Amino acid sequence: QEDKVFEGNPVICLKGVAVREWNSGRSGSLMEAGVMQVQPKLPEVQRLQQWWAKSGSSVSLTSLSMSFDAPLTDLRTLQSKALPCTVELCGVVASFRPTHSFTSRDGKELTKREITVADASGMSMVVTLWGDRAKQEDKVFENHPVVSIKGVLVKEWNSGRSGSLLEAGSLSFQPTTPAAQQVQQWWSEGGSKQRLTALSQEGGGGGARGAATSDASTIAEMRQAAELVSSQPEVFNITCRLATVQTAKQGQVQPLYYMACQEPRPGSSLPCQKRVGEDGFCAACNRAGKAAPRMNIRCRFSDFADSAWLTTFHEAAQKVLGYTAEQVKEMESGEGGRDGLEAAVRRCYFSEPLQLTIRAKLDSYNGEQRTNITCSDARPVQRGVHGRSMLSGIREMLARQAESAQSG
Repeated sequence: QEDKVFEGNPVICLKGVAVREWNSGRSGSLMEAGVMQVQPKLPEVQRLQQWWAKSGSSVSLTSLSMSFDAPLTDLRTLQSKALPCTVELCGVVASFRPTHSFTSRDGKELTKREITVADASGMSMVVTLWGDRAKQEDKVFENHPVVSIKGVLVKEWNSGRSGSLLEAGSLSFQPTTPAAQQVQQWWSEGGSKQRLTALSQEGGGGGARGAATSDASTIAEMRQAAELVSSQPEVFNITCRLATVQTAKQGQVQPLYYMACQEPRPGSSLPCQKRVGEDGFCAACNRAGKAAPRMNIRCRFSDFADSAWLTTFHEAAQKVLGYTAEQVKEMESGEGGRDGLEAAVRRCYFSEPLQLTIRAKLDSYNGEQRTNITCSDARPVQRGVHGRSMLSGIREMLARQAESAQSG
């Protein structure tokens, strides 16, 4: 039929559409025996026309079909975009992980690699690469190259947003587009030292999977509940702010990171992650090989009434400070040295509210049982969600007071 039949946003009725999964989305095809009617005289047509004229033509539609024709999207815009969606990204590889090989449920041998992409919006997101793209040598991802990634499927995962490069997508290093030049300029003129806001929540709880989740919501309630934990881990979700990072202990400088072995464990594709010596030698692997910085810091977190010192490991520590371990290492070895690094850390104090996932478990130290409490995850507070939660708590409190007054 002529193009003019489809011009002007007509309402159409399709009968006999076969819907299939394609490119991680859903697409339809009108069968040969199917029927297409343009502007049919049906009650539904009038309702659709009224909706389109009133607001439908201007709303943001959620597409079930994944298209690679989407325009370039910055991460700040992606933060509020309806999911799932397929986008094109242009950013810097802020950090990357080693490859990980595994067998899927249907018996396929798969290899993936996670990279963290950041752009000039000051945000970052984890994108998973698959197959040959993931198997590229580590040196390809080193030194923070600019990448253009087309065909990134973005979904909600672990209360955050994560991307996955589709098979039909593309990955280009050091593109020469204006967007790439803008990102490179941002990174070289201060972006590399900027505190990034992470859209992705990594780690799935950092070893707290399967643990019971407590309803404690303040540091004081967490302290009280932690005294009663057993060898079965318990998880607490607390809203608070970073108050202090321990940078010295008994007059000695306290390191904020250590170098960890990145060689694969025997019989596994996962990295060793054991601490290596100054010469890069790993006692567990009995050799010197690839190493990367991993953060391990002691943080004092505070809420409206109390505070607590918590050991905060790599993934959570990076989110608390807003810097990757590589950035922390670069700052300490750069012009500002240790003083410059500590100044950057101090700028994080009380800056943004955080949602912490805290893991408590009864462990044994030298034959004595103690409660081990660590911060396993951190993420920026979603102010709208937190505000509604607080409002709900206020309403419940007022309802209880009203009931108490009536019964009294």
